[in-house]
Amino acid sequence: MLWQNNFTLQELKLIDPSMGSGHILVYAFDVFMQLYEAEGESPRNAAELILEKNLFGLDIDKRAFQLSYFALMMKGREHSRRILSKNIKLNVYAVPNNSGIGEAELQLLHMEFPNQEKAHEDLLTLVEGFKNGHDLGSLIEFKGINFDNLKAGIVEADITFFDQAIREMVYVGELLQQKYDVGITNPPYMGSSGMNKELAAFVKKIYKNSKSDLFAVFIERIEKMIKSSGYYSMITQHAWMFLSSFENLRFNINQQNIINMLHLGTRAFEEIGGEVVQTTAFVISPKKHKNYSGSYLRLVDFANHELKEEKVIEALGNCDVGYKYNVVQENFAKIPGQPISYWVSENLIHDFVVGKRMDEVLKPRQGMATSDNDRFIRIWYEINLSKAYLNASSQNEATKSEKKWFPYNKGGSFRKWYGNYDYLINWDNDGEEVKQLAIEKYKSVTRTIKNIPFYYKECITWGLITSGGFSVRYRETGSLFDVAGMSAFSENQELLKYSMGILSTPIGNYIFKLLNPTINLQAGDMKNFPIIFTTARKKDILDIVNQNILTTKIDWDCFEESWNFAVHPLI
Repeated sequence: MLWQNNFTLQELKLIDPSMGSGHILVYAFDVFMQLYEAEGESPRNAAELILEKNLFGLDIDKRAFQLSYFALMMKGREHSRRILSKNIKLNVYAVPNNSGIGEAELQLLHMEFPNQEKAHEDLLTLVEGFKNGHDLGSLIEFKGINFDNLKAGIVEADITFFDQAIREMVYVGELLQQKYDVGITNPPYMGSSGMNKELAAFVKKIYKNSKSDLFAVFIERIEKMIKSSGYYSMITQHAWMFLSSFENLRFNINQQNIINMLHLGTRAFEEIGGEVVQTTAFVISPKKHKNYSGSYLRLVDFANHELKEEKVIEALGNCDVGYKYNVVQENFAKIPGQPISYWVSENLIHDFVVGKRMDEVLKPRQGMATSDNDRFIRIWYEINLSKAYLNASSQNEATKSEKKWFPYNKGGSFRKWYGNYDYLINWDNDGEEVKQLAIEKYKSVTRTIKNIPFYYKECITWGLITSGGFSVRYRETGSLFDVAGMSAFSENQELLKYSMGILSTPIGNYIFKLLNPTINLQAGDMKNFPIIFTTARKKDILDIVNQNILTTKIDWDCFEESWNFAVHPLI
């Protein structure tokens, strides 16, 4: 029975597909050592088994591979004094980069395989797959290759440089094709704008649900490497939990099971220069377990890594702490965009189910990007107002005015109900110069100048940047709007103001933090906001909204920052 248990433990495979210098693998070594010793295995034998049977790692950096190899061998040396002379074969590699081997070169390969035709076919697949190995690393996938056939023909001794390159591709290719019981990694972070041409094209084609950032691509990739009965664990930026660009990735994750999560927020590590990356660590099972209740620790509100660590230890000994949540994952699908909003109450989830989406009520829209604000945008007091038209109700009226400058909504600082009438845009002759620049730069007007039919219409508006809190304002007719001054429109003024009243409540700010806790509130987030109409309170809500708009308008016009300023009220 003991032998059977040891055999089962030897079959357990763990991979770190972006191992760096091997910190995770070294820690995993210690965990495996405890498991082997609990089953009665000697530390010496256990060390050799762990290195040869249990641990696997890959990286694109050869220096990182060398550090990992050294660190693991030193761990083995702790428990087995003769391990360095035993020709132990570790399963850690730098992903090869094939820059010169093709079909012609394979014809010169002097290796005999049990199935020569299949071997040639598989080797062609390998050399093609590794053409950009140093860029793609563990993201490369192989399927259907007979590695037993290939390894049977590999000569271990007296090999040429060419043979060595083939052998490395075979061994690494096998690691990329086989399935593992456990996957753990701290993936690289890189936005799509930072990727080189080869990597960007590859992830766009293969990893469509996560292409916006490399850390998210690795979430997809590691899931493919794990058996359905296994688990994978990562620490990543938390953007995938909320942003619309990762909605399809969240949909796939919600077909699996989040077993547990530490939502760490900022300063999860020792502060070196003030680390502010928002992070989350999680364990996921690829196999879906219906009605499974995952465990989540919300540590985002705790100031530093020492306090976060204390709170984790506290939660392990006390299930009733206020920052621990047990949530059935199916609830996430009830919220538009399926954000991983584990802290949301059942009542609020019900509001999403019974309420109307904001885009069924209003028309949230993103504004333009001029491509050169220094050229086209001015604060209103920087120009002669006789050349401005401040209250056009339509494009036709604006054009007929023959004026050059028009109000421009750029969002601005936190202010509720009314205000932030700061900027004017050069929209002379229906924006001729702005449109011409867009054509020169992007060969298209509509790429940067969006939603023209909504210019000059009354709306409610909010700023893209919400670091100071979410605030929504009523905007009278006459303005164009910027990408940072996103707006929502309706021909029904009562509907517009009713929605504004709901959005301006504390629960409105809470819901937006649920839909997107980053500082950038997109038009897509507004579309997902739930609105519940109540006829009984409609008049009261509209009276309050109209009074608040009037009060803040009077306040805005009382100071010189308003173009309607006449005299200070204290004079």
